Amino acid sequence: MQATHKTIRFFFFRKPLLVLFFTAVQLCGNGQEKTTVTITIPQKPAPVDPMIYGQMLENVNDSMIYGGVTDLQGNEQKQVIPLLKDLQIPVLRWPGGTVVYEYHWRNGIGPRSLRPVVPTLAWQGKENYQFGTDEFLQWCRKIGTTPYINLNMGTHPLYGSTLREALEWIEYVNGPEDSNLGKLRAYNGHKVPYAVKYWGIGNENYLPSRAARVQDPDTVYAERLRLWASVIKERFPALSLLGIGHTSGWNDTVLARAGKYIDFLTQHYYVNAKVKEGLLQDPAATLFAPAKMEAHLKLLGARLTEMNQALGRVNNPVRLSVDEWNDRHGIYDGNSYRFSRQSVRKQFDVAVAAGMLNVFIRQSPVVGMANYIFPVNAHGLIRTVGADDAFRTPLYYLFKQYREKMTGYKIAVTLNGPGMDTKNAQLNITGDCDEVVMGSAPLTFIDAAAVINEERQIHIALVNRSADKAQEAIITPPSGYKAVQTWELAHKNINASNEAGNRVEIVPRAKSVQQKGNRINIRLLPCAVVMLQLIAE
Repeated sequence: MQATHKTIRFFFFRKPLLVLFFTAVQLCGNGQEKTTVTITIPQKPAPVDPMIYGQMLENVNDSMIYGGVTDLQGNEQKQVIPLLKDLQIPVLRWPGGTVVYEYHWRNGIGPRSLRPVVPTLAWQGKENYQFGTDEFLQWCRKIGTTPYINLNMGTHPLYGSTLREALEWIEYVNGPEDSNLGKLRAYNGHKVPYAVKYWGIGNENYLPSRAARVQDPDTVYAERLRLWASVIKERFPALSLLGIGHTSGWNDTVLARAGKYIDFLTQHYYVNAKVKEGLLQDPAATLFAPAKMEAHLKLLGARLTEMNQALGRVNNPVRLSVDEWNDRHGIYDGNSYRFSRQSVRKQFDVAVAAGMLNVFIRQSPVVGMANYIFPVNAHGLIRTVGADDAFRTPLYYLFKQYREKMTGYKIAVTLNGPGMDTKNAQLNITGDCDEVVMGSAPLTFIDAAAVINEERQIHIALVNRSADKAQEAIITPPSGYKAVQTWELAHKNINASNEAGNRVEIVPRAKSVQQKGNRINIRLLPCAVVMLQLIAE
């Protein structure tokens, strides 16, 4: 059964505003510099879509699907299923990613012994199609997630796909048993339609041509998207379609020509951490990098609001999906920093990922979906050990906590205090936000996002973006609220990680809060994440 999302009813507060004030303190020499954080709750707070905690699968030749989700023959690795199920992943994108340029779905259905083995041009590996459409969708049901399938909309004469192939894939997945492709699905052992709602059309078609990819100008992609999306919507009106987003100019062109037919524009962002001898280099450039992504999302969000009004889609707006995001590691090899997916997730990755999740919360509901790459191995939340063992990385605990606590309705957060100015900072993030030039924008060392749920519990996520100094928070809850618990994911070494031989080096710790008067003291280690829970008395 596909995952379902609890509907939270819109609620109203009797008082116009409910305000929280708390102070974050950085110890500087013999003095203290304080950061004030003000959180206000409006009468109609904006919802946070749980789909921002999604994931992505792609055969990137790095033991992510084959050797991670499955063995090399495509048989499910049982040890990862309960771990992923416990994460309550809301949505999961597949088959990519870059591989969609050369992915043809018919190769991945029917008897597995008859499926071809082909070289993958993009990642210089192999695709044996053993984990195909039916296997993916059955696996999604086992872990309790909602599948999202990405269509091949490439224009390469040998590897690109056609609208007909896309329509047939959708019919195979969703068509009734008596339809042409529904009969084929039933013959393959799956009579009941899968009812997959989310379908992406293309992937990064704006990038320069290479391997199986041909670069598309914005006008070419937009016109093809209009054709594909309009035909798909006519035949399958209940689907939610995702078109490729990029820069503000690209997005304007796509929305002007195809905005009537799509439901999301996708965006991609990658923080690029430099790691030398196991240590993060130039940490501020990495830890503050999510700020550039947020500046871009704000720019796109403002324009999206205007375009939705022009399209008559105020009540059913096109939203943004951050389809790919991660903190990638460049490992120094003696001459240069080389990208590696095998670099383990460290404590500083916790701070970066939490900072990006906080951005998605603050930019809700314009950001309505986000998919981290990847859940297993290769930057993963889980790392496998052999064919029957796996362990949790620190990011596993972070995603689980955010998924469980940071949903509901966002609360506006205002921070003032010591930090850094981004005017001359070289923030290590690439992707769609390359068009953004950061102005003079002071950023506090502590980053924060907050939500309130239907039970009126408040959860505040705090991130210490300092790599070498602890932060202390002195929190004063509002009248009628009290603190009950803190949850902390921290380590004294920001370069620490969980390993196969030491799986509990970084684990969360929760403790009750003994509140005295109206003040709560919380100390954040460098790169630590602390979540505070408040309840109404």
